Amino acid sequence: MKAIIMAAGRGSRISSEIGEAPKSTLPINGKPIIRTTAEIFLALGIKPVVCTGYKPGAIKEALAGLNVCYCHNPFYDITNNIASLWFARKELNDDTIILSADVVFEKKIIGKLMAQDYPLVMAVDSKRILDGDFFFRLSPEGHILEYGPDLPEEIRSCESLGLSKVRRDALPAFTERLNLMIDEGKHALNFERVFHSFNDDPHLRNRTVDVLGLNWREVDFYHDYLKAQEQFA
Repeated sequence: MKAIIMAAGRGSRISSEIGEAPKSTLPINGKPIIRTTAEIFLALGIKPVVCTGYKPGAIKEALAGLNVCYCHNPFYDITNNIASLWFARKELNDDTIILSADVVFEKKIIGKLMAQDYPLVMAVDSKRILDGDFFFRLSPEGHILEYGPDLPEEIRSCESLGLSKVRRDALPAFTERLNLMIDEGKHALNFERVFHSFNDDPHLRNRTVDVLGLNWREVDFYHDYLKAQEQFA
C-alpha cells in the first residue's frame, strides 16, 4: 500500500500568520505535521509519496531521514491538488491512500480506512455537520448523494476529512478519469473530485467510513492550527 501526500500548496489562508513556511511543516508537539503523518504511514508498512510544489526544500528538511519518495508539481501556484495527484500518477499502482498534508489525525483513522474493502472509500465524521469545510449527504448505505462546502445544514450527514483510498483493481479506471479531467483543463479542482466523478457509477460508486469519536483536524486557518495543538497536545 502507498500513501500520496499532497504538500504542494502554499496555504494562502494561513500565510499572513505563519510567514513563508509551508503549513504542513508547522510543529505540533515539537514535530512538523507532515513528519508525523509520514511516520504514521511508515509504522503501518505504507510507503509515503510526497508531492511538493511550494518550497520543496522545507518539506524535505521536515522529512529528513525518513524513507519517503517525492514527486513535484511545478505549477502549484496556478493549479489545485488534482494536478499534484496527476504528477504522482506513476505511483498509482497499488492500494493507495490519498490525502492533503494539512490534515492532522490519529493513527486509528488510517486503520479504519485500510480495513474498508470498497473500490473507492472516503473518510468522514458524522459528528461534524455544523462547522466544517466540506460536507456530504449520504444514502443509508453510505453512498455520497450530494457534496459541497455550502450544502444546506438540514441535509448534511457528515464532514469529509480529505482522506481517501483507492483499491488496486479500481486504479485503471481512477487514473483514466484523472487523466481525462486534466485533459479537459480542470486543474483548479481538488483531488476529491476524481472520487466524486464515480458517485453515480454502480460498480465504482464512492463509499464512506465514519471516524466518529476519533481525533483529527484540517489546518486551513491559524485558528485551526491552534485547535490542533490543543487536540494533540
